[in-house]
Amino acid sequence: MEKFIPRLKKLKTLKKISLLLLLSSTMTLASIPIKNTPVPGGIAVIDFKTNHSNPKAFYRKVPLYVQHIKNDHWQALLGIPLMEKLGKKSITVKDFSNHIFEFEIKKHTYEEQHITLKGKKKKYVNPTDAHMQRIKKERLILSKPRMTFSTQTLADGAFTRPVDGPTTGAFGLKRFYNGQARRPHAGLDYAGNTGTAIKAPANGKVLLTGRYFFNGNAIFLDHGQGLVSVYIHLDKHLVKQGQSVKQGEIIGMVGQTGRATGPHLHWGIYLNRTAVNPNLLMGE
Repeated sequence: MEKFIPRLKKLKTLKKISLLLLLSSTMTLASIPIKNTPVPGGIAVIDFKTNHSNPKAFYRKVPLYVQHIKNDHWQALLGIPLMEKLGKKSITVKDFSNHIFEFEIKKHTYEEQHITLKGKKKKYVNPTDAHMQRIKKERLILSKPRMTFSTQTLADGAFTRPVDGPTTGAFGLKRFYNGQARRPHAGLDYAGNTGTAIKAPANGKVLLTGRYFFNGNAIFLDHGQGLVSVYIHLDKHLVKQGQSVKQGEIIGMVGQTGRATGPHLHWGIYLNRTAVNPNLLMGE
């Protein structure tokens, strides 16, 4: 009888391990609460049902962020480009077969913002040939983080504000520098004193850090499934490429490097390679 006791203990241990593995395989991260905002610069939330454990969704062959709500309820999150044409569009969801889900992009009007740059800052309006050489090289570097699609989901629930300062630049503003039209504002600007701590709004992994012509000191964080955040004009960054960060962890300090008229943080969010309004991830 004593010979069977170790075997029984081993079987009980194996059962416990199997149960833990089963539980871990069925556990999911908290979904990001996002209101359906199908406008340019917004996020279209497409609900669908499936019993598949790992469905995929695509918009024009670009993979989308997919989150499990509960039971057989899932959502695909689509970032809509600021310059996207209005009207009916569709995504493809792939589980055991292919399914087409239609939605409509509606009109939204953004305000204008006129900014005057003086003295040495004028180079950011009319760059020299040497500056243009640098800008072209940096475009290749800065495009890579926005194209990232990692299968691991790191974000867990709603995002939080990276700093507490007042908003000085809304998302989507039609911008004019010294009277010259430029691309719409692809993020949020928060005022803050130089050296103010910047906190990670969600769990993530550092994709890129560096100092660039327009962006100044910058950090890119990967939150999984094509959801990427960027922090620019920093006085300094306090994290390194490849480092994992938790929500609320200090990653850098507010500054005014690059094309900035004063100390502030520019915070941007990219979803399926598209700039979207960061407020939408905070439930605002």
